[in-house]
Amino acid sequence: LGGIGFTLAIFVTGLAFTDAELIREAKLGILVASIVSGGAGYMLLKSSRKEPDDALESQGPETA
Repeated sequence: LGGIGFTLAIFVTGLAFTDAELIREAKLGILVASIVSGGAGYMLLKSSRKEPDDALESQGPETA
């Protein structure tokens, strides 16, 4: 999903601007924003990872 947004942003940049300098700056901004977003998403997913509960494992099998 993020790749689609990145590609669309690059495409719209080419349509919106005619000045080569503006296009270059917009593409650089899109690239930086994508990298920051990817890093933030990775950190969020890494921090929300559920650790195994060692206490439940040490109690042995459940009895019904």
